[in-house]
Amino acid sequence: MSQLPHPKNNRQEVLLTLIKNGKVSIEDFPKLSGFRTRVSELVLDYGLVLNTKPIKSTNKFGRTITFAEHHLEEIHIDKAIAIYNTINNG
Repeated sequence: MSQLPHPKNNRQEVLLTLIKNGKVSIEDFPKLSGFRTRVSELVLDYGLVLNTKPIKSTNKFGRTITFAEHHLEEIHIDKAIAIYNTINNG
């Protein structure tokens, strides 16, 4: 994978994390209030294929919580990079 330009917006930040790490969740962006919207945009507007799995964790009050972890399979990385570059140039 060649060096990608720095992200210009939140959508690109989420996508870059997916490309580099193969997965992304709200734990990667706890202060991004529109995290779920950015993931939905990537899937619905750009056709990115993600696999989502529920992750259980414990919050600061000791309660069990569940959140989504989105995975980008290796076969879809080239498409993700093309989407990233499209967003960057748009």
